[in-house]
Amino acid sequence: MFFGPLVVNVFGIKVNAMDRNSSMNLAPSPRVDTFLTFKQNYGLGEENGDFSLVNLPLNFVNDSDVNDTNAQKSSIV
Repeated sequence: MFFGPLVVNVFGIKVNAMDRNSSMNLAPSPRVDTFLTFKQNYGLGEENGDFSLVNLPLNFVNDSDVNDTNAQKSSIV
């Protein structure tokens, strides 16, 4: 299956991109016991929206951390 670019239009709200563990709600929607942590690296960055142009895609990353995120989930549920 191929799912192409998704564009959602709801009552004049336009959603171009939704990332991990995301949701679009039109009513209260509590998330109970949800934990999410991640680190993303994109080679040329992430371009969202209409008519996003990249003229000269150059970047430099100097990441010398040994541990980027030290996260643990603790729950009482």
